[in-house]
Amino acid sequence: MDEIKLKHWLIWAAILIALGFAADYYFLHILFPQKQELLHGAVTDQQPSPGAMAAATHMDSTLYGEAGTAAVVADSGKDNFNESLRACAPEIAAQAVATPEALMEYLRKSLGVKSETVLLENYHVDLPNGTKRRIHVIGDDNTNSKDKKIVKYYKLDAQDLPEEIPLGPEDTIEKLLSTGKVTRVEKKMELKLKDDSSASLEMHDNKIFQFQFNNHGKVLSCLYKECQCGQ
Repeated sequence: MDEIKLKHWLIWAAILIALGFAADYYFLHILFPQKQELLHGAVTDQQPSPGAMAAATHMDSTLYGEAGTAAVVADSGKDNFNESLRACAPEIAAQAVATPEALMEYLRKSLGVKSETVLLENYHVDLPNGTKRRIHVIGDDNTNSKDKKIVKYYKLDAQDLPEEIPLGPEDTIEKLLSTGKVTRVEKKMELKLKDDSSASLEMHDNKIFQFQFNNHGKVLSCLYKECQCGQ
Protein backbone atom coordinates (compact mmCIF):
# COMPACT_ATOMS: atom_id res chain seq x y z
CA MET A 1 0.00 0.00 0.00
CA ASP A 2 2.85 2.33 0.85
CA GLU A 3 4.53 1.50 -2.47
CA ILE A 4 1.34 2.47 -4.38
CA LYS A 5 1.12 5.79 -2.50
CA LEU A 6 4.78 6.50 -3.18
CA LYS A 7 4.33 5.67 -6.85
CA HIS A 8 1.30 8.01 -7.10
CA TRP A 9 3.27 10.76 -5.35
CA LEU A 10 6.17 10.40 -7.76
CA ILE A 11 3.83 10.51 -10.76
CA TRP A 12 2.10 13.67 -9.52
CA ALA A 13 5.46 15.26 -8.72
CA ALA A 14 6.66 14.55 -12.28
CA ILE A 15 3.43 16.04 -13.67
CA LEU A 16 3.79 19.20 -11.57
CA ILE A 17 7.44 19.64 -12.60
CA ALA A 18 6.46 19.26 -16.27
CA LEU A 19 3.67 21.79 -15.86
CA GLY A 20 6.15 24.17 -14.19
CA PHE A 21 8.54 23.95 -17.13
CA ALA A 22 5.66 24.45 -19.57
CA ALA A 23 4.37 27.50 -17.69
CA ASP A 24 7.87 28.91 -17.46
CA TYR A 25 8.38 28.56 -21.22
CA TYR A 26 4.96 30.05 -21.99
CA PHE A 27 5.35 33.13 -19.80
CA LEU A 28 9.02 33.84 -20.49
CA HIS A 29 9.22 33.03 -24.20
CA ILE A 30 5.74 33.82 -25.48
CA LEU A 31 3.96 36.30 -23.24
CA PHE A 32 6.94 38.16 -21.77
CA PRO A 33 8.39 39.50 -25.06
CA GLN A 34 4.96 40.88 -25.97
CA LYS A 35 4.55 42.40 -22.52
CA GLN A 36 8.07 43.85 -22.72
CA GLU A 37 7.21 45.54 -26.01
CA LEU A 38 4.04 47.00 -24.52
CA LEU A 39 5.89 48.28 -21.47
CA HIS A 40 8.66 49.73 -23.61
CA GLY A 41 6.11 51.58 -25.69
CA ALA A 42 4.39 52.95 -22.58
CA VAL A 43 7.66 54.20 -21.12
CA THR A 44 8.67 55.84 -24.40
CA ASP A 45 5.34 57.66 -24.62
CA GLN A 46 5.64 58.97 -21.06
CA GLN A 47 9.23 60.20 -21.21
CA PRO A 48 9.67 63.99 -20.96
CA SER A 49 11.30 65.82 -23.81
CA PRO A 50 15.11 66.14 -23.83
CA GLY A 51 14.83 69.85 -23.11
CA ALA A 52 12.61 69.34 -20.08
CA MET A 53 15.00 66.70 -18.69
CA ALA A 54 17.97 68.98 -19.27
CA ALA A 55 16.20 71.89 -17.57
CA ALA A 56 15.56 69.76 -14.50
CA THR A 57 19.21 68.78 -14.22
CA HIS A 58 20.88 72.04 -15.24
CA MET A 59 18.64 74.88 -14.07
CA ASP A 60 20.10 74.98 -10.57
CA SER A 61 23.64 73.99 -11.56
CA THR A 62 26.73 76.10 -12.09
CA LEU A 63 28.75 76.21 -15.28
CA TYR A 64 29.63 72.55 -15.91
CA GLY A 65 32.12 71.91 -13.20
CA GLU A 66 35.07 73.89 -12.02
CA ALA A 67 36.81 74.21 -15.39
CA GLY A 68 33.70 74.37 -17.55
CA THR A 69 34.53 71.39 -19.75
CA ALA A 70 31.30 69.40 -19.86
CA ALA A 71 29.23 69.22 -23.03
CA VAL A 72 26.60 71.87 -23.60
CA VAL A 73 22.99 70.67 -23.62
CA ALA A 74 21.55 70.78 -27.12
CA ASP A 75 18.49 72.85 -27.95
CA SER A 76 15.43 70.59 -28.15
CA GLY A 77 13.83 72.95 -30.66
CA LYS A 78 10.67 73.23 -28.54
CA ASP A 79 9.36 76.78 -28.18
CA ASN A 80 6.61 77.47 -25.65
CA PHE A 81 8.17 80.69 -24.35
CA ASN A 82 5.21 82.97 -25.18
CA GLU A 83 2.66 80.58 -23.69
CA SER A 84 4.65 80.18 -20.46
CA LEU A 85 5.31 83.93 -20.20
CA ARG A 86 1.56 84.62 -20.49
CA ALA A 87 0.94 82.19 -17.61
CA CYS A 88 3.61 83.74 -15.35
CA ALA A 89 3.59 87.41 -16.39
CA PRO A 90 0.62 88.31 -18.62
CA GLU A 91 1.32 92.02 -18.20
CA ILE A 92 4.76 91.56 -19.76
CA ALA A 93 3.56 89.15 -22.45
CA ALA A 94 1.13 91.86 -23.57
CA GLN A 95 4.17 93.97 -24.54
CA ALA A 96 5.02 91.55 -27.38
CA VAL A 97 8.13 90.20 -25.66
CA ALA A 98 8.97 87.24 -27.90
CA THR A 99 12.36 85.89 -26.76
CA PRO A 100 14.28 85.39 -23.50
CA GLU A 101 16.76 88.07 -24.59
CA ALA A 102 13.89 90.50 -25.22
CA LEU A 103 12.45 89.67 -21.80
CA MET A 104 15.70 90.53 -20.03
CA GLU A 105 16.00 93.77 -22.00
CA TYR A 106 12.42 94.65 -21.05
CA LEU A 107 13.09 93.93 -17.36
CA ARG A 108 16.20 96.11 -17.37
CA LYS A 109 14.62 99.06 -19.16
CA SER A 110 11.03 99.00 -17.90
CA LEU A 111 11.37 97.72 -14.33
CA GLY A 112 14.92 98.82 -13.63
CA VAL A 113 17.76 96.93 -11.98
CA LYS A 114 18.32 97.32 -8.25
CA SER A 115 21.45 95.13 -8.29
CA GLU A 116 23.27 92.83 -10.69
CA THR A 117 25.73 90.19 -9.52
CA VAL A 118 27.97 88.03 -11.71
CA LEU A 119 28.37 84.74 -9.86
CA LEU A 120 30.52 82.78 -12.30
CA GLU A 121 32.44 83.35 -15.51
CA ASN A 122 34.10 80.81 -17.80
CA TYR A 123 36.38 81.78 -20.66
CA HIS A 124 37.49 79.17 -23.21
CA VAL A 125 40.83 80.17 -24.75
CA ASP A 126 42.80 78.53 -27.58
CA LEU A 127 46.52 79.31 -27.49
CA PRO A 128 48.59 79.84 -30.69
CA ASN A 129 50.32 76.45 -30.17
CA GLY A 130 46.96 74.65 -30.33
CA THR A 131 46.56 73.93 -26.63
CA LYS A 132 43.43 74.89 -24.73
CA ARG A 133 42.98 76.91 -21.57
CA ARG A 134 40.06 77.72 -19.29
CA ILE A 135 39.75 80.79 -17.11
CA HIS A 136 37.27 80.31 -14.28
CA VAL A 137 36.18 83.39 -12.31
CA ILE A 138 34.12 83.24 -9.12
CA GLY A 139 32.56 86.31 -7.54
CA ASP A 140 31.87 89.92 -8.47
CA ASP A 141 33.86 93.01 -7.50
CA ASN A 142 30.62 95.02 -7.49
CA THR A 143 29.19 93.16 -4.49
CA ASN A 144 29.56 94.37 -0.92
CA SER A 145 31.34 91.17 0.06
CA LYS A 146 34.84 91.47 1.47
CA ASP A 147 35.96 88.70 -0.89
CA LYS A 148 37.10 89.79 -4.33
CA LYS A 149 37.06 87.74 -7.49
CA ILE A 150 38.69 84.34 -7.35
CA VAL A 151 40.47 83.44 -10.59
CA LYS A 152 41.50 79.91 -11.51
CA TYR A 153 43.44 78.89 -14.61
CA TYR A 154 43.41 75.44 -16.22
CA LYS A 155 45.07 73.62 -19.07
CA LEU A 156 43.30 70.73 -20.80
CA ASP A 157 44.92 67.44 -21.66
CA ALA A 158 44.23 65.29 -24.74
CA GLN A 159 40.97 64.08 -23.13
CA ASP A 160 39.93 67.64 -22.25
CA LEU A 161 40.44 66.96 -18.55
CA PRO A 162 41.45 70.09 -16.60
CA GLU A 163 44.66 70.56 -14.66
CA GLU A 164 44.99 73.73 -12.61
CA ILE A 165 47.89 76.07 -13.32
CA PRO A 166 49.10 78.18 -10.36
CA LEU A 167 48.81 81.93 -10.90
CA GLY A 168 51.07 84.74 -9.77
CA PRO A 169 49.95 88.19 -8.59
CA GLU A 170 50.70 89.63 -12.04
CA ASP A 171 48.35 87.17 -13.80
CA THR A 172 45.23 89.27 -14.23
CA ILE A 173 42.12 88.18 -16.13
CA GLU A 174 42.99 90.61 -18.93
CA LYS A 175 46.50 89.22 -19.24
CA LEU A 176 45.26 85.62 -19.37
CA LEU A 177 42.66 86.49 -22.00
CA SER A 178 45.34 88.12 -24.16
CA THR A 179 47.37 84.89 -24.40
CA GLY A 180 45.12 83.40 -27.09
CA LYS A 181 41.79 83.45 -28.89
CA VAL A 182 38.62 83.47 -26.78
CA THR A 183 36.31 80.90 -28.36
CA ARG A 184 33.48 80.84 -25.81
CA VAL A 185 32.25 82.91 -22.87
CA GLU A 186 29.82 81.62 -20.22
CA LYS A 187 28.40 83.69 -17.40
CA LYS A 188 25.94 83.12 -14.61
CA MET A 189 24.36 86.14 -12.95
CA GLU A 190 21.52 87.34 -10.74
CA LEU A 191 19.35 90.41 -11.16
CA LYS A 192 17.27 92.06 -8.44
CA LEU A 193 14.72 94.39 -9.97
CA LYS A 194 13.23 97.57 -8.54
CA ASP A 195 9.74 96.08 -8.24
CA ASP A 196 11.20 93.31 -6.01
CA SER A 197 11.02 90.64 -8.71
CA SER A 198 14.25 88.84 -9.61
CA ALA A 199 15.96 86.83 -12.32
CA SER A 200 18.87 84.41 -12.51
CA LEU A 201 20.35 83.56 -15.90
CA GLU A 202 23.17 81.77 -17.61
CA MET A 203 24.57 83.34 -20.76
CA HIS A 204 26.58 81.61 -23.46
CA ASP A 205 28.24 84.06 -25.88
CA ASN A 206 25.67 86.77 -25.09
CA LYS A 207 22.79 84.35 -25.72
CA ILE A 208 20.59 83.14 -22.88
CA PHE A 209 21.10 79.42 -22.30
CA GLN A 210 18.77 79.14 -19.32
CA PHE A 211 17.05 81.44 -16.84
CA GLN A 212 14.50 81.79 -14.07
CA PHE A 213 12.30 84.86 -13.62
CA ASN A 214 10.57 85.10 -10.25
CA ASN A 215 7.59 87.36 -10.82
CA HIS A 216 6.37 87.77 -7.21
CA GLY A 217 5.87 84.05 -6.61
CA LYS A 218 5.27 82.84 -10.15
CA VAL A 219 8.50 81.42 -11.55
CA LEU A 220 9.20 81.23 -15.27
CA SER A 221 11.96 78.68 -15.95
CA CYS A 222 13.43 78.22 -19.42
CA LEU A 223 16.12 76.21 -21.16
CA TYR A 224 16.57 77.97 -24.50
CA LYS A 225 12.86 78.55 -25.36
CA GLU A 226 11.50 75.44 -23.69
CA CYS A 227 9.78 76.81 -20.60
CA GLN A 228 7.39 76.18 -17.77
CA CYS A 229 5.56 78.38 -15.30
CA GLY A 230 5.39 77.26 -11.70
CA GLN A 231 4.81 78.53 -8.19
